[in-house]
Formats: sequence, structure tokens, C-alpha cells
Amino acid sequence: MNSIKHRFHLIILSLFVVANLNAQVKDSIIHTRDDIGDMNAAVIRAGEFPGAITLPGSHVSLAIGGFIKATAIYDTKYSVKNEIIMPGTFKSSDFNEGQSYIGARSSRLFFDGRVTYDGLAIKGYYEMDFRGAYGFTLRHAYLQLNNKKGQSLLMGQYWSLVMDLKSIPEGLVEPTMSGGGFSRHGQIRFVTPLSNSLSLSISLEEPNSTDIKGEAILPQNRYADVIGFLSIDPSEAVHLGLTGMYRPLTYVVQSTRNKEVENGWLGNATAVFKPGAKDKIALSAMIGSGASNYIMGTDGTGAYYSENSLELQVERGGFGSIGHKWNEKLRSNLALGMFHADELDTNPNPHIKSSTFGFVNTFYRLNKYVNVGIEWLYTNKKQFNGEGFTNNRIQFGIQIF
Repeated sequence: MNSIKHRFHLIILSLFVVANLNAQVKDSIIHTRDDIGDMNAAVIRAGEFPGAITLPGSHVSLAIGGFIKATAIYDTKYSVKNEIIMPGTFKSSDFNEGQSYIGARSSRLFFDGRVTYDGLAIKGYYEMDFRGAYGFTLRHAYLQLNNKKGQSLLMGQYWSLVMDLKSIPEGLVEPTMSGGGFSRHGQIRFVTPLSNSLSLSISLEEPNSTDIKGEAILPQNRYADVIGFLSIDPSEAVHLGLTGMYRPLTYVVQSTRNKEVENGWLGNATAVFKPGAKDKIALSAMIGSGASNYIMGTDGTGAYYSENSLELQVERGGFGSIGHKWNEKLRSNLALGMFHADELDTNPNPHIKSSTFGFVNTFYRLNKYVNVGIEWLYTNKKQFNGEGFTNNRIQFGIQIF
């Protein structure tokens, strides 16, 4: 156990020292609001929503914003009223004769406060949507410091570093692609440029052991997950990303009270190409072991304990997408993601073999404040016991602001 802690501390210290020795000036400020699932992200990035006021008696600028997104959904088989659809979680009780749903729970509200003091750009951000059981869900809440070298320190809840945000395709609600990273975690993240085209990010993320299953064990959140991400941007037309994660899965055997650790891991590679001003092509491939809490398309089981041992599930997947801008008002996206898991021989319960998530959508921008979109979604799950579930979804959305 002590050797694990020593390796853990050595990895973090080494990466931090290398990052500081190579730091150069580069902007690492996070966008004004979360791009993922935002139908109007391009306008926000262009700076047409400054919206900040200076708080009386201070130099702090505060912006309050968000958007209203109304969606109308028709499912052919799936019967759960949820604007987010995740095929890895499908079960037989969810499948009857489909449903229709109209709502606006994907709307968002955010607070963004910023001040520059003594050479540091300081940011506090809070964002929620309205899909939770109590009327809202916390999406992001974090503090961020940026220095003049372009280095950044973030602490709070944000997208996990396993996600390469530049590779995520544009979806009408949330592009929860099978075979891709898609999760939010509490974390401490350090970002530094290594050169004009290289950037290194390191995060310690809150351990979540809910994907350790089995009888007579108690999962523990003992050690933080360690994630490193290298962003390679040789030009505006090419972006490459490499991700590695070390995940110490900890649990207690109830009969003996012994504390055990198994080493989970994940590797991911992404590539984004922009051959012209109108096109974006993204590719992603990943492989992992015991990493289900970080991967979309899973059923939430990353490891299973039986017969005095913990068996980690080997997971593979990836996705590809193409986005095309027809003109200043009309754009479309095509995406397909797939996930595959090895069978857990010790798991007696029906569990996932594969899942698929694909979509085609088209968005029309009425003006800089109003976007409309239509999307067809295909989702499928297969289990090792031979069961399979397939759903087609047609959804229409309107977003204001």
C-alpha cells in the first residue's frame, strides 16, 4: 500500500516540475459557458454576450446568463421520460411501446464572476440545468486561477479530463457518445503550455467506486484518480489529444475487513481536422480496464468481486463525427459511437456486451439569439445473455439565447 502512495506522489511531483520548467505564454481561459449541448455556442465564443456588471465597491465583474431550451421527443421503444438517452443503461422494464415528451429541462442558468488581482486572473463559475429530481442539477461549480505564463489551476466540479472537449460533436441535447469519455467530477486540475503547440493538463479527480459490484465487499473512495492529457495543436486545422488515467480501485472485504487495491486504467487518443472553414472531422479511440465511471455506453459495472478476487472489465470503444456548415444559418452533424466490453466471468447478472449511439442533426440559426434543430438518434444495447434493446428517437428543439 505504501508503494502505491509513493508512486502516486512521485508521478504528481514529476509532472508539476516538468510543467513549470517548460511554461510559456498561452491562453487557457475556459469559455464563458459550457459548450457541450449548447446550440448557440459559436455566438457566445464570438463575444456577443458580454453581459457583465461591476459589483458595487469592488473590481469584480459578474455575468448572469444561460438559455431556455425546449425539446419535443418521440421514442419508438424507450419509455423513460429523460431528455438524455444512454443506451448502456437500457433494461427490459424501460422498453414498452415508446413515448412522446415535451419539456424544457435542458435549460441552464449560470453565474460567472471574474477579477484580475496582482497578476492573477481569478474566475468563479456556477452552472446548473433543470433535469434533477429536485428540479435542478449542478453541472459545474469551480474556482480558476490563471497567471501571466498561461498556466491555470482549477478546483471544483467540471468535465473530467478524460474528455477532449474539442472532439465532442454537436448534439441537440447532450451528445452522450458510446465509446467516449463523458463525465463530470470534482477535481484539482493544473494546465500549462509546454510550447506554442503543446499543452499539458494534470488532474486529481474525486474517486467514485460505484462501478465496483459484487457481494460481501464495500467499495471505498480512498485514493484520487490521476489523469494526464497532452494537447497537440500544430495548426488551427489540426488538433490531437492523448489521455492516460491511473485509477486505484479500493474496497474492503467484509468478512476479513482487509483493504484491497486493484489498478484500473484508461488510454484515449483523439484527432480533430478542419479541412476548411465549413467542415470539422473528429475521431476518438479508447481502451480501459475498470474505467466504467468515465466512459459513455457502459452499464455502470467496471469490476465484479467473487471468489476472493476482483475481476476488472476490459473496455474498448470510439466514435467519429463530421460537422458541416452549409451557410451562415444552416449546419449539420453526423456521428456514430460504439462501445464493447469483455465478459465478466464472475458476474452472474446480465451485463453489457456492446452499445451503439449514432445521430444525424440539422440546426438553423434564425438570428444570433434563436436556434432551432431537429435530430434523429439511433441507440442499441446488447448483453451477454442474448438480450438486446433498440430505440429510435426523433427530437426537435428550440433554444433562446
